[in-house]
Amino acid sequence: MTRIWERLFVGSLQDAERLSRKNLNQIATVISLCEQCVELKAADVRYIHLPFEDDEPVPMRQFNAVMDAMAINIRKGTVLVNCGVGISRAPILTAAYLHLVGYKNIDAAIEEIRQLRPIIEPSQILMNSVKENLR
Repeated sequence: MTRIWERLFVGSLQDAERLSRKNLNQIATVISLCEQCVELKAADVRYIHLPFEDDEPVPMRQFNAVMDAMAINIRKGTVLVNCGVGISRAPILTAAYLHLVGYKNIDAAIEEIRQLRPIIEPSQILMNSVKENLR
């Protein structure tokens, strides 16, 4: 699990499930983007499941649902955005959120996330579709 902002983390499905044992970062909401649901859940964490494929364009409706979930829940507490292994969907959608709130454009946000989480490998198909949704 990697801290991107004070109340925003990116991670994997395994990171999301680890919260059921220890929640050291006081995650209040998990937004899960992978097809598989988080099975091991912490009682005091809110789980939002908004799955989509990694190597396919994200539908505009799904993109908007993720952005809305991030915007609403980051105001309430710390958010973990996760996908299968935390290398493509979660970093890309987190970068899109940083773009939408005016922090950095999506390319600069991806580079900042890469500095914090060097293992990221954004899918080009997904990245192109997210950039299209940002227009």
